Amino acid sequence: MNWPVVGKTELTWGWWTIYQAQLRTPSGQYQANNDNNIALIIRYEREIDVSDLLQATDEQWQHLGYSQQQRQVWLKSLQGIWPNVRQGDRLIFVVQDEIGYFLFQDKVIGTISNPSLNRAFLAIWLSPNSSYPKLRLELIGRE
Repeated sequence: MNWPVVGKTELTWGWWTIYQAQLRTPSGQYQANNDNNIALIIRYEREIDVSDLLQATDEQWQHLGYSQQQRQVWLKSLQGIWPNVRQGDRLIFVVQDEIGYFLFQDKVIGTISNPSLNRAFLAIWLSPNSSYPKLRLELIGRE
């Protein structure tokens, strides 16, 4: 992904770094409420099983107020795409023309044609109601 970096951050849990993340756009600027032409790059610093990734995603969506029914539909879509991750692996989510693409180690592993799911996935990091407001500000270049 050759777009300029908008911002970057890392999620830590105690002494451990879980992942490093970057947000990129064609302009290098984040525009709120525009989830098109945007890329979220996550580089994992720990081994994480896909079931744990899905559980963490569900917890974040629950925090953001999405219904259980909607979350289950979205999680089923992601379950067929995401792999287990190891230290150093990169999972990239790119939205272009309202289609979401998941890349793992720079290879497309799945496509999401549901704009609501695309927005909900990005909302975990970009929503003002994110569980990690400091990380959000760093990603969108405000901190």
